[in-house]
Amino acid sequence: ISAGVSKVTIYNHFGDKRALFTVAVERKCEHIRGLFSIEPMEPGENIGDRLLKIGERITVFLALPEIVQFERRIAAETEHNSEIGRVFLQAGPWKVRDAFSSMLTHACERGELSIANPVLAAEQFVSMCKGMGDVEGRFGVISDPKEIALRVKKAVSVFLLAYGSKTGS
Repeated sequence: ISAGVSKVTIYNHFGDKRALFTVAVERKCEHIRGLFSIEPMEPGENIGDRLLKIGERITVFLALPEIVQFERRIAAETEHNSEIGRVFLQAGPWKVRDAFSSMLTHACERGELSIANPVLAAEQFVSMCKGMGDVEGRFGVISDPKEIALRVKKAVSVFLLAYGSKTGS
């Protein structure tokens, strides 16, 4: 072990292999959140432009080899321990979704959007941006950057048609 201690010492500290893996997943998600975060909108920033930036960042982020490999490891471990999947979701994807939902809520408060359920809207937007490109990337098919840009642009258009405020800018 590269930590310079025995397995017994590690298990005495963490309890068992699953607890150790849980801590490792939480720490890795903390690191990953540093690679991608949803920042609050800047004063005067156009909601469409902001959504476009977020959509582009999401698609690039999810295609990073580090992210794809990590998600594959989590999926494999979840086969043996479903709690690992929940730990991953709580420490990573759900935190990002909640931050995005909060940003959408603030845009509603400013009158730029009209959304009854910001959490659902956040999930819908991310799903539209990912499209089949996300699935294809996990199986080794790399999407054309022009196709990704078009998918994100259209996702923003659809999102604004569905949730754009009639009274906002």
